[in-house]
Amino acid sequence: MKRMIMVGLGALSLLGCEERKLHLCDIATSDCQESIYYAGVRIRGDGYDPFAGIPPIRTIGEEQFRDELQAEADQAAKDPASQQPWWNSALALLHLMPSAAEVEQDAIDNQVEQVAAYYDPSTRKVTVIDHQKAQTDSTRLGNMITLAHELVHAIQDRELDLDIHPQTTDELFANKAIIEGDATVHEFLFALDLEPRIKQVYPDPLSYVKTLRAMFMADGPKLEDGSDGVNFATLGPPAMAAMYLVYPLGGIWVGEHHKRGGNSAVRHAYGKSPKRSIEYLLPFGTVAPPVTTSTCTPHFPTNQDFVARGKDTLGAVMLYGYLMGWGVKSAEAEVTASLWRKDAMFVAYNPNTQKTAVAWRIELAQPVSAETLAYITTADGPRVVQEGSTLLITASDDADVAANWKPSASCP
Repeated sequence: MKRMIMVGLGALSLLGCEERKLHLCDIATSDCQESIYYAGVRIRGDGYDPFAGIPPIRTIGEEQFRDELQAEADQAAKDPASQQPWWNSALALLHLMPSAAEVEQDAIDNQVEQVAAYYDPSTRKVTVIDHQKAQTDSTRLGNMITLAHELVHAIQDRELDLDIHPQTTDELFANKAIIEGDATVHEFLFALDLEPRIKQVYPDPLSYVKTLRAMFMADGPKLEDGSDGVNFATLGPPAMAAMYLVYPLGGIWVGEHHKRGGNSAVRHAYGKSPKRSIEYLLPFGTVAPPVTTSTCTPHFPTNQDFVARGKDTLGAVMLYGYLMGWGVKSAEAEVTASLWRKDAMFVAYNPNTQKTAVAWRIELAQPVSAETLAYITTADGPRVVQEGSTLLITASDDADVAANWKPSASCP
């Protein structure tokens, strides 16, 4: 995931720039890149340089970055594996994402404008984007912290291999959360090394990531001028915003280990990291519900030539995102998502009409509240059926199916 925002350490700019062990510098220069890397190695306490020299870093301009992003999008469109329009349609029908075309162009524009650096596990290189704009102390500071974060990924990949292949969206979140949580904790430690007075605002990594959690999961409208600060709505469509929670939720899990045993405890934590998103959503140390697999498959409108095309488990955090997308208040959405026990999203597709039908079956520990049910049951949204503690959410862009397909939430 290429980081498109840098928040949470804004207090640094209020504390001034004096008495740093490191100096503010332009991350597009090799000297700056090297100083950030070696500061990160020292902060992680490895006692050795895993690369025996700075890892591969390339520096490119905005236009090259845009061309590369567009080339990636064009190549993905030609890839037979990507010719699965039902997935994008299913997410759009659930209002988790807008249409694929809107997402692609917005994503490219946002990344070109906002990304300072990123790590690519496929090439094992860090890329720095030289925006060639007049830099303030604040932008230099933010860029340095971002590069420190991305260099942690290079070290992680060297030690642990970030070439992960999760089978579900829920597993993807869990895998990303430990990786991004580790990098987020260490970006704070780097910032603290750069400006020790940050302790006046955040005394330790845990306080920093808890602040991020409060910001990222906050209620609030998305305003064009950004005057409402950072909240869930400003992070993008509900599915994208939910995935951004890998930073604070993973950061808290890693931060709790760091608090107990420093960098060594973080390394050992990888071997016992959560495998489902609910384990990051629940308070640290809470015993998560046992792993179960949904075996109930909703009946699709087979008389309309719909063919089953795929199945996914979205997980508790994506359920939280779905609820937030429909206006449920954050506290209530979190309580409801913490009731998650298992889910399965089934997608069917009619190749003749190129229409999609999606059914998302969610099993909870208890029924959702009447207030929450009212928020997610709307005239222009998916059909929502609650039977006992099971929710079935269905939708289709086939008008006839949408009007007449009424599956039951129970397993017949």
